Amino acid sequence: MGMFSTLVGSRLPPRYQRLFKLPPRVESWKVRDTADTVLGRAVREWFAEHDAPAAVYRLDSGRDALGARIGLIERARRTVDIQSYLIKDDLSGNLVALHLAEAADRGIRVRLLMDDALTDEVDPGLLSLDQHENIEVRVFNPFPRRRSRFISLLANFNILNRRMHNKSFTVDNQVTIVGGRNLADEYYQTGGEAEFIDEDLLAIGPPVDEISDGFDDYWNSPEAIPMGAFKRLVPHGSVTESIREARRLLDKHIDDPFLKGVDGRLVDDLIGGRLDLTGANVEVVQDLPEKVRNPLKRGPSATVEYLQKMVSAADNELIVISPYFVPQKQGVDFFAALVKKGVRVVIVSNSLASTNHTSVHAVYARYRKPLLEQGVELYELRPRYEAMQTETKLTLHSKVATVDRRRTFVGSFNIDPRSLYLNTELGLAVDSVDLSTSMACSILDTLPEYAYKLRLSKKGRLQWLLRTSGVEEVITTEPQTSLWRRLLAKLMSLLPIEEQM
Repeated sequence: MGMFSTLVGSRLPPRYQRLFKLPPRVESWKVRDTADTVLGRAVREWFAEHDAPAAVYRLDSGRDALGARIGLIERARRTVDIQSYLIKDDLSGNLVALHLAEAADRGIRVRLLMDDALTDEVDPGLLSLDQHENIEVRVFNPFPRRRSRFISLLANFNILNRRMHNKSFTVDNQVTIVGGRNLADEYYQTGGEAEFIDEDLLAIGPPVDEISDGFDDYWNSPEAIPMGAFKRLVPHGSVTESIREARRLLDKHIDDPFLKGVDGRLVDDLIGGRLDLTGANVEVVQDLPEKVRNPLKRGPSATVEYLQKMVSAADNELIVISPYFVPQKQGVDFFAALVKKGVRVVIVSNSLASTNHTSVHAVYARYRKPLLEQGVELYELRPRYEAMQTETKLTLHSKVATVDRRRTFVGSFNIDPRSLYLNTELGLAVDSVDLSTSMACSILDTLPEYAYKLRLSKKGRLQWLLRTSGVEEVITTEPQTSLWRRLLAKLMSLLPIEEQM
């Protein structure tokens, strides 16, 4: 066990703020005066040499993405603010936690805001971290801790079904990382049984201040409950004990190629002026925390409104990567209208074999034929392919949209009812021909290698095209799946669950 050791036992009293008495909660805010920090000076020097309103760097490599996070913590001088949907008791989670504890020992203020959907197994570790005088942990929209999570969800479905899905990682209010990655091994190319393909953007400039403002809104919202509210209900050790356990876990894997490949060189390059940042206009697209209190379908959220406007403006090409893709009828009509006006629409999602949510795929499957009939190009990720030379299973987790090779969105937003109506989301929209063209080309050039292309036969049946070594193979059933999994997906497709996907 590491810093986030598994809890077996009770969870918390009733729901949140209005339903149980909380300990005193002190509001806190971003630190504004950070221009004299190491990162602040690096950012200032970059803008002195470049005529750009903001800048981003694409983190498409998992190890670079984790290395950048570790490097930023190591160079922090004032604050570290992390907003995440989940953290796990694994190498990545413990590596981040250990560096946070070390930063706190140096006097750095650390604020860690977690959604509570998947935090029950890390409660003891979060509580031990929270004991450090310079670290505060809060959980968003918590589940009752004295009951079964399933029973709690049924009893309080309208509240607990709505989650904070945002991911941001901001240091000294100077540099931020925004995208789809959580704090767990599968997001960082550990070489384990499963690996997620994902995207982040590192950003500097005015968007960082906006991200910090958004973090403060969530941190000080009524749904953000101090971890200390749970300390009488959850067994936990001291922060010193937890740090010791984290070190033991990491020492056991000291020769792991994954850990050896994670370092802060990318941040060193940023500080040294060697990082190839892309200067551009960058907009922050984020929902307010109040979205979790709104009735279902009260109206479009900030992310929905922005993305609809952005995508509707496509004139030539739209590429969408959405691991959990449930467009519903209005989405099919929307994409069909784009095709009708001459836009090439390419959508990439998970196959049944690669997805980690069979229920979502079961609902998505209803829309494959209608999309193909309207001229949309549809691709599904292969969980394994020849070039991998490994048994690791790939799952798509990137949330990306590129429009006309001039504008790109990267964030936490999936094209499904959950992102539309239930969860809060966050992302960055970048106006850059260079970034958008590079991303579009890298996606389209590699599709034949890592994805099936879907089409309809003359009889209107689904087919999956696989191209290897110049040879095309036609597959007529869900590729790389068992009969049992196909039957399970079929049964799930009959259930009235679409609004929750």
